[in-house]
Amino acid sequence: MRHESRRVPHIHRTGIVRREALQVGFLGALGMTTEGLLAARAVAATPRAKRVIMVWLPGGPPQMQLWDVKPDSPSDCRGTAQPIRTSAPGVEIGSRLPLTARHAHRYCIVRSLTLGAEDENHIPGHQEVLAGIDRRPATFKSFATRNDWPSLGSVVSALRPNASGLPAAIHLPYRIKYQGTPVPGEAAGWLGSKFDPWVIEEDPNQAKFRVPDLVPAAGFTIDRLDNRQRLLAGIDSVRRDLDSDASIRQQSDVTQRAFAMSASAETRRACDLQQESVAIRDRYGRTTWGQSLLLARRLAAAGVKYVQVNIGNLNAWDYHRSEDASMDKMMPPFDQAFSAFLQDMSDHGLLDETLVICTSEMGRNPVLGKSVTGAAVNASERDGRNHWQWVWSGVFAGAGVRGGTVVGASDEWAGYPDGKGFMPCDMGATVYDTLGIDPRTEVTDIQGRPVVINQGEVMREIYRGI
Repeated sequence: MRHESRRVPHIHRTGIVRREALQVGFLGALGMTTEGLLAARAVAATPRAKRVIMVWLPGGPPQMQLWDVKPDSPSDCRGTAQPIRTSAPGVEIGSRLPLTARHAHRYCIVRSLTLGAEDENHIPGHQEVLAGIDRRPATFKSFATRNDWPSLGSVVSALRPNASGLPAAIHLPYRIKYQGTPVPGEAAGWLGSKFDPWVIEEDPNQAKFRVPDLVPAAGFTIDRLDNRQRLLAGIDSVRRDLDSDASIRQQSDVTQRAFAMSASAETRRACDLQQESVAIRDRYGRTTWGQSLLLARRLAAAGVKYVQVNIGNLNAWDYHRSEDASMDKMMPPFDQAFSAFLQDMSDHGLLDETLVICTSEMGRNPVLGKSVTGAAVNASERDGRNHWQWVWSGVFAGAGVRGGTVVGASDEWAGYPDGKGFMPCDMGATVYDTLGIDPRTEVTDIQGRPVVINQGEVMREIYRGI
């Protein structure tokens, strides 16, 4: 197996330490908010699309079973997936994706995503890929903190906010957690809680699905909420001294956002799946994943600029054992939901103006049952695979992407990039560029230091006419 992946230099910042966070609160007491401090020097760019939808498969599904089938590799490498034809001439994918295969003319498969190194676990991968950085910051923890590098959705919220009541970024149907605690990769980190993506932590497949934050407390009308908001504003104006504590400042930010969301008719309408026909809901599948992708389509159409759909929680696609049994259970509902989503996006005229990405934070070891150095605690059994960050695959669609194509390649065992590899920062640069944000945009941290949001290169190979 060869290793020829491209390593893109990346500049890391450590984020904000507690002393600095307290300074944010102090400045808030003086009327200087985080928003003012983070004045961005955003270089104007022409957007490729209006929005981005990230379909996130946490845990790292085996690339050789889904998007990068290797029928000529040894049996303990290729697994049980058989290559099947798709709607794109010459493009084959794994046999557990028969419905998604019919839409290959709509998407491009990138088979050389890489971290360019071996890492030991999922949580760092969530931070790196979902923030568009190539190495974990020095302040990295296994749980989310305000020192984390901001997620892609958080940067979008900061630099491309929505003027309406709709948030700029929403994640659903839950936040990725480890032992009940959110992990890095889905929050604004040192950008501050004001720019955290909104998280819908409810199952849209439930008959009584309603987003709790959008439901006023019993007895409260919008008028009463508005009066309450004015009262809170009056109290706040005479208690500025409390803002010396950053946590109180963050609670104030969250209160403001919750009020705006509750009062937003656009948000309530977008989240109302009862507006969809029974046939459409059935096409997606009456599952959490299916209805979440349908909700993502509605949110995108309503004006949300970054939607992330988590297809499972932290280790959902983490097959250390029973790879076949796990895939036989998980692939049919995913195949139904994702294929319906691509068709529905196209039917509504949304695909051309939306960049859709389906990927994960890692791939799987090219040899069944093989352990990975430094990760023996997670060693796989004979019928499973360990973590693998040297190469994995992603699917890109819409926004001028060349559908029906394959970009990049892995070696004969799907173990390493064969030629050019694409790093997490490159995917991040592509997301920003899609929305008209120059990847080299600088924001200013609370000590006045410029921070470049991304050091990657746009994945131009996936686009038409480039």
